[in-house]
Amino acid sequence: MPIANIELPDGTKVTVDGSPEEIARVLSLYHQPRAASQSSRPDHATQTPIKKPRKARRSGAGPRSRKGAIQHIRVLIADKFFDERQTLAAVRVKLEEHGHIYSQNQISTPLRRLVLRRELRRLRDGKNWIYVIAR
Repeated sequence: MPIANIELPDGTKVTVDGSPEEIARVLSLYHQPRAASQSSRPDHATQTPIKKPRKARRSGAGPRSRKGAIQHIRVLIADKFFDERQTLAAVRVKLEEHGHIYSQNQISTPLRRLVLRRELRRLRDGKNWIYVIAR
């Protein structure tokens, strides 16, 4: 029996082992114009890829709501948590009570940034820092 090796435009290799009529029929399927082959064959090799829809762009209606450590600490500021002096460990525990689990390393940088923005003050207490609301 004759054997035909066919390489498709997408790089797929097909080997057909059969009579000359069978090989001719298979070749005619792969050499049809693309539109005709799609309607006659539901085979994956000839279908055009489905494009994913584009994501909708933001309209610029307002700032994006952020959910990071700084925003969680700002909630504590609004709740008057920093009216009294608070250590880094106390801030971490309070955030855990609200369901936001951070290590002390993950909280120290946001606290320092809030100090730089003058939303909080930082005082030295021995080796530790104490955070209080900026007035």
